[in-house]
Amino acid sequence: MSGYEKHVLVADNEKLVGRRLADHPVARHIAVVAVTDGLQALRELHHHHFDAVIAVPHLRYLDGFDLLCQCHLVWPQLPVIFISGNLLDDVGPAMAQGAYACLHKSVDTVKLIHVLSEAIARPGDPRSSQVDMLSDMLEAQQRWAVCATDTE
Repeated sequence: MSGYEKHVLVADNEKLVGRRLADHPVARHIAVVAVTDGLQALRELHHHHFDAVIAVPHLRYLDGFDLLCQCHLVWPQLPVIFISGNLLDDVGPAMAQGAYACLHKSVDTVKLIHVLSEAIARPGDPRSSQVDMLSDMLEAQQRWAVCATDTE
């Protein structure tokens, strides 16, 4: 894995995201390691240094949410970008578990590389602003639910 500026682990059961990323000319400075299940991803994370992880929710043996939780617990500064075909159901749980960003699986590679570059370059805890935004949204939703209950 030497010779590259950045190292990214992609956990995708179909290997689509890893291939698109590895084949894109803009990402030539990124070493992409692609795995097809969550346990392989954890093994790679324990044996090699990665600057970021890209994961999908439906992985064998250890799903993407569990992988995300493990990453957040063991490597809290490691940005994890969650990619899903069903963002409506997955964005809330993924962000609550510490995802750096959630993108639709059909995201174009240039946008993915842009988000990945931001995640890698950001100092400190890259999720702080997004977690604050999610907390504000959840707080507003709870206030609305209380107000709705009070008026009934």
